[in-house]
Amino acid sequence: MQFKIGLVSDAKAGFAKVYFKDDDITSDWWPVIVRTSLKDKESWILNANEHVACITDTHCEEGFIIGAIHSNAEPPDSGASKNKFRKVFEDGTYLEYDKSSHELTANVQGKVTISANGNIKATTNTGNIEATTTAGNINAKALQATIEAPVITLKGAVTVQGTITAGGLSLTAMPGVSGADGKVQGDINVTGAVNADGAVKSGAISLGTHKHTGVQTGSGTSGTPVP
Repeated sequence: MQFKIGLVSDAKAGFAKVYFKDDDITSDWWPVIVRTSLKDKESWILNANEHVACITDTHCEEGFIIGAIHSNAEPPDSGASKNKFRKVFEDGTYLEYDKSSHELTANVQGKVTISANGNIKATTNTGNIEATTTAGNINAKALQATIEAPVITLKGAVTVQGTITAGGLSLTAMPGVSGADGKVQGDINVTGAVNADGAVKSGAISLGTHKHTGVQTGSGTSGTPVP
């Protein structure tokens, strides 16, 4: 057996063909060494023209590929560091863990899909959990959702399609915020008591101080109220 360096001429999952320039020979489909192959599997197909290290017999009839190696044409990742674990993809996506700063980064050029049969849990002991999109939407769908915090702040217009049940309700107008002038456009139906500490008006007529015209004793009916 001998050790040889060659170039991948063709590749598929688990196997590749290697061209050896010095011998002007292209191998048959040789297996590529992986970390496990019986119950757990991984897929990482070699690229054409990638330099690989191989173990082969004298005539390059039988062999296997140890793995890809760096060369002048294929230099190491420019972002590599002794403190970092990185995986960089052709489209610019990369996964990185920096053990010096204890920071895990996933920079994905496309969409991310996470699917689980059990719970998905996100916990931080000291920091914040943030979800940000500059162009798309944030959608959350569940049978039931619970948000628990001492203070919950919603910035922007809020649309509720369904019933709101509250132990207490306090509305405070915020100066300078559009729609925060205390005015409601549309019909309001209330089941239950309505209590107000201030004046209640319908147009210019005050519920607490208005007077009626045409008032008389007996069974007559008063006229309409006046401001």
